[in-house]
Amino acid sequence: MRLIPFLFLLTLWACQTKQAPVFHGSTMGTTYAITLADTTLEPASVKRLSTLIEQRLKEINGSMSTYIPQSEISRFNKNHTLEPLTVSREFMYVTRMAENIYRGSGGAYDVTVAPLVDLWGFGKKGRRFTPPARAAIDSMMRFIGMDKLIIGRDYLQKTIPQLQLDFSSIAKGYGVDEIARLIRKEGFVNFLVEIGGEVVVSGRRSGQLWRIGVDKPDTSLMVNHSLQRILALTGGAVATSGDYRNYFVSHDSLYSHTMDPRLGRPIVNHVASATVIAPNCTLADAMATALMVMGPEKGLKWVEEQKEIEAMLIMRRGKNYKVIESSGFSRYEVND
Repeated sequence: MRLIPFLFLLTLWACQTKQAPVFHGSTMGTTYAITLADTTLEPASVKRLSTLIEQRLKEINGSMSTYIPQSEISRFNKNHTLEPLTVSREFMYVTRMAENIYRGSGGAYDVTVAPLVDLWGFGKKGRRFTPPARAAIDSMMRFIGMDKLIIGRDYLQKTIPQLQLDFSSIAKGYGVDEIARLIRKEGFVNFLVEIGGEVVVSGRRSGQLWRIGVDKPDTSLMVNHSLQRILALTGGAVATSGDYRNYFVSHDSLYSHTMDPRLGRPIVNHVASATVIAPNCTLADAMATALMVMGPEKGLKWVEEQKEIEAMLIMRRGKNYKVIESSGFSRYEVND
């Protein structure tokens, strides 16, 4: 996943009369949808809420998007000093969450992996369609690792000047959580917030649980999506990470954008996608990426040790797929 600035076009389906508001938007590379169920709003209230949503997303971009030159994260990455740098409260929150997942996953999840992503052609420096040389990978590995970052009370400090952060695997989930928090603060109970496939739901829709589809990770189905599972929830978050939307093929090998930061290369463990159900989307987003790297044996063992978290991994073997789930995942599945 890549975090693209939330520079969106907003369409409101409540323009002239009272209606149940549905917000659709697009960004440079991703989309979002917000549904408020079982309620109606005056057009002026819809406009006010859309303005609040837009402002909050811009604030998050201004903190965490590497595509904005003057964002907080861009300024951090450009600063090559080893002095402590004071950061905002939300920047620190996401960094601490990333560190927790880094430690819990044994280093399989690492938000300092951006130089490797660029080297393999999945970052801002442009695409490539053949693997980089081993010497180039080894050289880049010197700059990777959250153990090279000191996290203070309100500051971050690099131990090497080349260290960079990239929150593309966690900030989208944080954005979903923040918009959900905003909507709750406005007094709404029944709603769905989705940004780029990451989801938070609350309450119900017309008395029914919210239904969320999980795509089948088949690269041949990118035009007409097919669903692997349908989930039903009344609260919580769902996030999916997969290898089927951003990849290249070289000598019959598929190289996805999901990096194993411990090896310096894309994952080769046959995990096609990982879906996580968690209390919040920041956690679900990061854990989905971690599970892609960890694989089913270590990954699901880790999930079983966590409270209120379930996961599903879809394994690819040629044209065949195998689904492996945590012990409580099935209770969220729709079987009809």
